[in-house]
Amino acid sequence: ASSANVAALQADVAKAAATPSFSDYGSTYGGKIPSIANLAGKKIMIIPGVSALAACEEIAQAASNIAKASGMVPTIFNNTGTTAEHNTAIEDAIHQGYAAVIMGCAMDPSTSAPAIAQAQKAGIVVGTYGGTPDMDQRANTTYNTDDPYALDAKLATEQAIEQHNGQPFNAIAITSTATGPATVIEEDAIQAELAKDCPKCTLSAVNVEVPQWQTQVASTVTSQLLQHPNVSVLFPDYAGELTYVLAGIQAAHRTGVKTYLAFGGGTPFVQLQTVSPGKDVIQSDVSESPPWTGYLLFLQAARGLEKLAPIPYAQAIGPDLMITPDNADSVLATGGFGDQWVNGFRALLGLPALTGSALHAASTLNGAMTGKP
Repeated sequence: ASSANVAALQADVAKAAATPSFSDYGSTYGGKIPSIANLAGKKIMIIPGVSALAACEEIAQAASNIAKASGMVPTIFNNTGTTAEHNTAIEDAIHQGYAAVIMGCAMDPSTSAPAIAQAQKAGIVVGTYGGTPDMDQRANTTYNTDDPYALDAKLATEQAIEQHNGQPFNAIAITSTATGPATVIEEDAIQAELAKDCPKCTLSAVNVEVPQWQTQVASTVTSQLLQHPNVSVLFPDYAGELTYVLAGIQAAHRTGVKTYLAFGGGTPFVQLQTVSPGKDVIQSDVSESPPWTGYLLFLQAARGLEKLAPIPYAQAIGPDLMITPDNADSVLATGGFGDQWVNGFRALLGLPALTGSALHAASTLNGAMTGKP
């Protein structure tokens, strides 16, 4: 890449690591709901795709918090990520008089399409987070919240290229193909960006599915690094892989290996970037705000319960934030997305604004996890 191209990539990365503004997004969220009075006392089932993934649980907890603030009675259905468990949660909602089901993070909602159809037939509003357009079409859901997967992967690849000053490198992606089209979108975006700005870079991929991350990611990384000593870049698709990726690098006794992308965020994974070895290895953890995402997921459900049109797919997104070793401490302390987005959502729901410590707790990753309002 030319020096001008590298400078442009550096500017993209700097912008991606800066605090986003709610006004750039909230104006596309469908406007203020006239009234949410009839939500009071109704039950909402919240299904994390995988409860063990911190970002999924943070999304669920934030959705639960804003649901409570809106007068609803939320239930978070803990699960290990199987379709059978997701279906059980939906069936519980049908048989126990729930008004809405919201689900997502590290899952393909279309695998639960029959159960979703039964819920919708029973008059339950169903919304999803993190599915691709194809997944949501097959799930037959419309109150959905999107992830800009291609943008995440493009930004992370730009970061890798600019950190190498445009010089070629060899990379391996750690994928999880059972997550469906989302992984394909990310991998295609990495390939496209490398072809554009680092055509002499190489990329191969190894696949480890989500249920095997804990037992197989570390050994897979170690094996790959020993087999390919010229590899200096890893693209773990999801943040939940990071702990095991670090262990794999250490077991291979390799230095100078950096990781990029790791979509998903989540407090434990951001914390890895604040101390060695993580801060020396993990260059990016590209994430939407889990609390912001949880609020948006609930907002879509509230619109469905109020018989309002869903926020269109292309607008039902939150901002990306590239979490790096340079801003990780700030993200942990402040949430990285500022505080005012919370009141932006509360205004759309007709709820009074928060101030002071209550506002800050609601906006931070830690605040989401502690269940504060």
